[in-house]
Amino acid sequence: MRWIWLLCRVIFGAVFVYAGAEKMLHADAFAQAVFNYQILPAKLVQGVALVLPALEAVCGLALCANVMARGAAVVLSGLMGVFLAAMGLAVARGLNVDCGCFGGTGQTISRETLIRDGIILAVGLIALWGAFAEKRKRLPELF
Repeated sequence: MRWIWLLCRVIFGAVFVYAGAEKMLHADAFAQAVFNYQILPAKLVQGVALVLPALEAVCGLALCANVMARGAAVVLSGLMGVFLAAMGLAVARGLNVDCGCFGGTGQTISRETLIRDGIILAVGLIALWGAFAEKRKRLPELF
């Protein structure tokens, strides 16, 4: 069972490292995708478009390296839940928008993107479960 947790942790982390990097590389397109959801006030869009990719990349790296994996898994699973909710809300409101999942490069929200993100969330929840199920490693005593 431990290897399943390891595999899910690394895959989930790597997805977010990739997604964060793509969003940073295509910052303008990602900011436009965030704006198109019509959820945030326009004043917050640019800040979210700058901070979110960095948070994704840092937490993804932490998860891959198994450094503060519990916190990273909680943050990324929470973000994935928020992303799915935002996508569902956009579909319910009849918006035809780019999902912004990997940098805002033309992936219109569809049944396939919702299923894909649901699978990513499931992998993340397995990684989260594993992060809390593993014995907590103690820091070495300094004195």
